[in-house]
Amino acid sequence: MSGRGLLLIGWLCVMAVVFQTAPLTRIVYNPQSVQIHDSTAVVYRSFPMDHIGLPRPWLSYVETIRPLTEAHNGGQACTQRGGPFEYAHEGEVGTWSIAWADACLSDPLGYRWASEWTWHVGRMELGPVKLSQTFLRG
Repeated sequence: MSGRGLLLIGWLCVMAVVFQTAPLTRIVYNPQSVQIHDSTAVVYRSFPMDHIGLPRPWLSYVETIRPLTEAHNGGQACTQRGGPFEYAHEGEVGTWSIAWADACLSDPLGYRWASEWTWHVGRMELGPVKLSQTFLRG
């Protein structure tokens, strides 16, 4: 195999790694901020590709809530996974219940909320976009 062929293979490998690690999901889904009241998460987001009329993306997510007190909830974080599914809800605000994480939300000091969304294009998953925030009580 010539040096030119090896160079091409090298570039293809680099591009594959970039597609899986760079936050390319932000092209189709852009979370900006989160607010949590009681057991309800409200995420302000946009779908940048809506402006050119493309269909909504297929996304999966991993949502994690971690108590700030190390021993609270036995030191365990609360995690939920979902997707892939096509976002159909109109508007710039997403609202959902996080009652599944009540054991982590009950920490008297507070908790750290984090979510990661991954764009699915066929069988390929593009690099995730992340949003996180710490909520303090007191």
